[in-house]
Formats: sequence, structure tokens, C-alpha cells
Amino acid sequence: MKKFLLLFLLLSCSFETYATDLKGKYLSQSGELMFEFTGDSLYIAIAQSQRTVSSFKLVKSKEDNSSTTYNAYESYEQNGRITYREVLIRVTKKKKKEYLLEYYGKDKDREYNSNERYTIKLME
Repeated sequence: MKKFLLLFLLLSCSFETYATDLKGKYLSQSGELMFEFTGDSLYIAIAQSQRTVSSFKLVKSKEDNSSTTYNAYESYEQNGRITYREVLIRVTKKKKKEYLLEYYGKDKDREYNSNERYTIKLME
């Protein structure tokens, strides 16, 4: 019985999880924004001009079988001073190479909190 229990525990720990591990460039469904995941960073750019509008340092806070949640940190200049903000970004796998990216937090360009959702697909 002990051997069976030990074998069961070893097998259950050896299965691969299917959590999101994003790398590369992704295009929003509308084609307006490009999301580039590199290492522990996320860069958001306007797709046509390739001009970066936001960049975040990602710290993984929660991971399960279908989604990954990040605490995302951005520094930017406001009134001549460097300002920092923290937002929450959740990435959920929808289909092969297609994800739902949700953004929660105070936007740097607005005075209120925002909740934005983007369906993103891997650019090939």
C-alpha cells in the first residue's frame, strides 16, 4: 500500500501544467495594438507605427491550469518626475496561440481605474 501511495504521488507531481508561458509578439483582435512578451517584461505598442506606449515589469503572482496573473510595474514621467504604478494583468488561454489579456488598475493617462480586455493572437 505504501508503494502504491508513493507511486501515485510521484506520478501526480510529474504531470506538466498547461499554464500560460508567453514569449513573442501578439496582435490584438482589432489589429491596433501589439503586445510583446520578453523574459519578465511586457511591451505594448501601436501596431502600425511600432511606437511603444507602455512597458511593464511582470512578476508572476498566481498560476493555474488555464491562466497566469501578474503584478505589473511601470515607471513613467509625470510633471517632470518619475512616477511608478502597479496594475494587475491576467492572461488566460482561449485556443491554441490565442489568449485573453485582462488589465486592471489605474491608467497613467486617466484619473480613474480601468478594466480592459484584449483577445491576442501570436504573430507568425
